[in-house]
Amino acid sequence: MNLFRAEVEVPIGGKVRLLKFGINQLAIFTEKNKISLGEVEMSIAQIRDLFWSALVCGAKKKKETVDFDEWDVGEWIDEMEESDFNKVLEAMNNSMPKSQGKTTKKKSPGTK
Repeated sequence: MNLFRAEVEVPIGGKVRLLKFGINQLAIFTEKNKISLGEVEMSIAQIRDLFWSALVCGAKKKKETVDFDEWDVGEWIDEMEESDFNKVLEAMNNSMPKSQGKTTKKKSPGTK
């Protein structure tokens, strides 16, 4: 069962690259941003870092050199075709586990 895995290849940064979403990608992303998954806000910086971490994992899977940094990825996103950007977002969304039923927020001690 692949709860957190999705992959997509799109032209970005002058060539077709693999973006791999999964456990390693989430670990890189959350470590870099010093947040838990529950704290993801989808800010512009976080979207860029999600792409960057997925590109890093894609390059590692293909045994390619990681020859880019976050700045490069931001520039590449600016140049992407909308349809390719949407393919990446769809893969990213498919990599997230689907919620199972209603979630309840725990109350802090002493609150009613």
